[in-house]
Amino acid sequence: MLGPSAAEPETNWSKFEIIYREYRNLMFYVANRILRNDQDAEDTVHQAFLKIIEVLDKIEVPACPQTKGFVVTVTERKAIDLYRSRSRKPVEPLEEREEYTPSGDPDAVVDRIQIAQAIAALPARYREVLLLRYDNGYSVPEIAQLLSMTQASVKKTIQRAKGRLEAILTEQEVQSP
Repeated sequence: MLGPSAAEPETNWSKFEIIYREYRNLMFYVANRILRNDQDAEDTVHQAFLKIIEVLDKIEVPACPQTKGFVVTVTERKAIDLYRSRSRKPVEPLEEREEYTPSGDPDAVVDRIQIAQAIAALPARYREVLLLRYDNGYSVPEIAQLLSMTQASVKKTIQRAKGRLEAILTEQEVQSP
């Protein structure tokens, strides 16, 4: 469907258009961060938009923090669903490879896995700013623009995320023998 139908009010079409223009890139980023595959991320964004269309009547303001949070949540859930469905199907590797560690130290692999698990345990907002800052190399002003936040808010969120990450890693260290 390329435009509003007689049964669909103009306002819903306008809302969808605003949501599409405002969040499509963020949705792709969120899905690609989880799936690590452009085609799967595009499929996920499509599925997320289909879900958003189902509840479009409940969205009052298309460009607001609540809608942004909803859109990100729907996209994350659709990406996780796709990831899980793909991981249920056994895939035989073409060849066995050892994991590369720059230091050659097998403990480095364990440390990296623990850090990845700790980051995954963070709330979505904390994960998002940490990955944008340290994994993708965005500056604080760039993150502020991407996430529609102030620079001070981005700095504070990064600070809180680091604190939470440190607490999770410390807790993991205490629990492991």
